[in-house]
Amino acid sequence: MNISDDVFRLQEVSKKRTEWAALSIVEKLTILEEIKTIMKEEVGYEYYKASGKKGAEMKGFDVNNTVEGDFEATEEAMLFCLAGRTQIDDMINAYKIRAGLAKPPKKLTKGNFETRKAINGQVVTKTFPIILKDRLSLFGHFHCEVWMDSSKIRDESQVEAFAFEKAWDDAVGEEGGLMIILGAGNQPIISFIDIIKAMFTRNYVVYFKQHPIRTYINDLFEKIYAPLISRGYLAVEAHSTNERCSALVYHPEVDAVHMTGAKATHDMLVWGLDPKEQEQNLKAKTPKLKNVTSELGAVSPWVIVPGKYTKAEIKSQAGILANFVKNNASCNCNSPKCVVVADDWNQKEEFIQTIEDELANHTLPVAYYPNTEKRWKEFSDQYPECKQIESNTGMGVVERNLSAGGLNDKPLLLPYLKIEINVDLETASGKDAASKEFAFNNEPFAPVLTFATLQGTSQNDVIKFSETASALCNDYLFGSLSGSITTPMSMLNDDGVQTLIAELKYGCLCVNNGSTYGCLLSNFGMWGAFPGETLDAVESGIGKIGNSIAIPYVEKAVLISPLVHVAHMTIKGDLENEQVLCEAMSKYALNSSPGNLIKVIGALVRVDLIRVGIVCSSVLIAWLCTNHSY
Repeated sequence: MNISDDVFRLQEVSKKRTEWAALSIVEKLTILEEIKTIMKEEVGYEYYKASGKKGAEMKGFDVNNTVEGDFEATEEAMLFCLAGRTQIDDMINAYKIRAGLAKPPKKLTKGNFETRKAINGQVVTKTFPIILKDRLSLFGHFHCEVWMDSSKIRDESQVEAFAFEKAWDDAVGEEGGLMIILGAGNQPIISFIDIIKAMFTRNYVVYFKQHPIRTYINDLFEKIYAPLISRGYLAVEAHSTNERCSALVYHPEVDAVHMTGAKATHDMLVWGLDPKEQEQNLKAKTPKLKNVTSELGAVSPWVIVPGKYTKAEIKSQAGILANFVKNNASCNCNSPKCVVVADDWNQKEEFIQTIEDELANHTLPVAYYPNTEKRWKEFSDQYPECKQIESNTGMGVVERNLSAGGLNDKPLLLPYLKIEINVDLETASGKDAASKEFAFNNEPFAPVLTFATLQGTSQNDVIKFSETASALCNDYLFGSLSGSITTPMSMLNDDGVQTLIAELKYGCLCVNNGSTYGCLLSNFGMWGAFPGETLDAVESGIGKIGNSIAIPYVEKAVLISPLVHVAHMTIKGDLENEQVLCEAMSKYALNSSPGNLIKVIGALVRVDLIRVGIVCSSVLIAWLCTNHSY
């Protein structure tokens, strides 16, 4: 397909802008219901699995002859079945309430919100769990809350939900608009969600350009989104060169652009491909694109409160952190990048060593994503004394039967880089050093983990530690997308920990968990950079997704989890049994029948008997509430 063909397709979608904008809520709800039916009944699990296999093969895994490859394929399929289905279900619920066809939960109505005043005076509103089904679910012990913009919301009486015009205030009006979405290369489910957000909360018709390494999944997109594509409201582009991409992005009929990627890519689109052009446009304040939303990266912090932890709690938290470092070879925008610890803390060495052991006791991540090795080498060169953590499993490229992944010409496994930095924020020279620290200013997007020890902080003064940690994160670490905190539950409501949560300026914070969970549960909160970034000084992006419950003026979302829980994601050991569980959960998500429920229970028994008592009740409740409605 040549450029003129692409432009023609874009113009055809553009013609539908006013028609889409004029559709009634009920008509759009009908389309959502059609998409749900396709996801549940017409596509079928095997199609999701086939797409997952293509994804695993793209990364370099052998899906036919290794358990690891089959697990990778099954896990990608599960993510679409669970996360994709949940996104559609939640939007359907929102549209039913918007159309007056359903009532909101009582605890999300005026006068019934569960709110509190934070230590800094902000109004905080609980959003999950608020109904019986959620309280009895696998995540019933998790707690999601949104922190309100104090310039807009000063007391509980001003909090409201399902206030769609206020909460979805970036929607275009009756004239409609055309948005181009530039797809994520690391996680295709992000692009799937971006399309939902753009069309059903922002009211745009969409021309979607897939990332070059993810074109295999366009078949799945086209099947699921057939009700939108067949009506002309959405088009999917397989791949574009820079020339073709420019012709589309800068086309005069394009009203908005949304992208997932790196700051460098964002700045090239907004300010120009050539560095000189960028400099000139920045100086003149003449961006080539003005209406751009984005989800970029960050040097995501994981702050460990210097409390007292049991060995099981250290093992659990270290396992979670290590899992999110390993996942996708750390090529995720929310991967932990900087572990922040107190200098004087009895369990510091034990905690750090346990994290290192968790990484070493499993196979190395497959570095398939473009330029991962280049970025890894940049950090290795900057910190020649850093430790390289190798795998002690004896499983290398040959043993795992790996092939070249992504755009690589050979299979690539990279050891983790462990960088240790002592941070002094009590002196002018220390602050100057922190401001110039390479690891603080550059997102690795590679298996690199920095440990920042805060000089002058102690387990005996948690408030000072929290103030110093928040200063490091807010003022010296690149980005504001998401972060994590580990704390003993006994200290959660202490002033020190509450100060830390209040002061950290990130769009999403997860307590005792990786921020991936904040992204997955974003419909009860939000996902995006902390408000305030601008085109000329962007780091983690502009705009947000999630918030299907339409609470206006959300500043950030906070998810609180137990230190130890069966739903925590750790590095998988028994891949064969985990693969069986992933497949059972996927089929159950698509069809919540008693037969599929039994298969989930059977898979749980194979994986871990301890999980069964907790999880079976959760799955049973989910089956009784198959419509996922309020």
